Amino acid sequence: MLSTGASVAGAPAKYRDMLWLMGIRYYAYPLQPEDVASARRDPYPYISDDPLSDAWGPEGDRPRMLYLDKAWRELQHIFTVDDGFLRPRISLELVKGNVTPIGPYGAHLGFVHVLSPDIVKEISEDVVLVEPTDDATIKEIVSYSSADYTNEYLRRAQEFMVGLAADGLGLVYTIR
Repeated sequence: MLSTGASVAGAPAKYRDMLWLMGIRYYAYPLQPEDVASARRDPYPYISDDPLSDAWGPEGDRPRMLYLDKAWRELQHIFTVDDGFLRPRISLELVKGNVTPIGPYGAHLGFVHVLSPDIVKEISEDVVLVEPTDDATIKEIVSYSSADYTNEYLRRAQEFMVGLAADGLGLVYTIR
């Protein structure tokens, strides 16, 4: 999926705050086990046409989903550093990936990944072991972020994954 999100660094100063609000975001939706193979061939029917509306819409109208806003970058770091050898945790499967730049002005292709119920179960068992982070750790990788922001989305990811695993579901996610 093509996006025309703009790069904050290259934008005129008067537009930087607005572009930060636009940004590249993360959205995940549950998948029935029988839909995993189909979603791997073509994931887009399993992803909303308007995931931001799903995430920000009236609470009663929101589908079951995981919205990580822009915290997927911070979570990538947290899930990568498991020990002194920089071996990733299985939880990295939940947020791995990035958009692919395709031209000037921030145009990019989104990233999509499908996880089977067995991988969701493994992630759910691992992600609950991840401890909240602190400001110093987060600011090393994303200077404008905070531990409060990151830990809120970590908590949401933990709850979502435990729920999906309990229901025997897979998931499809997009970063766009």
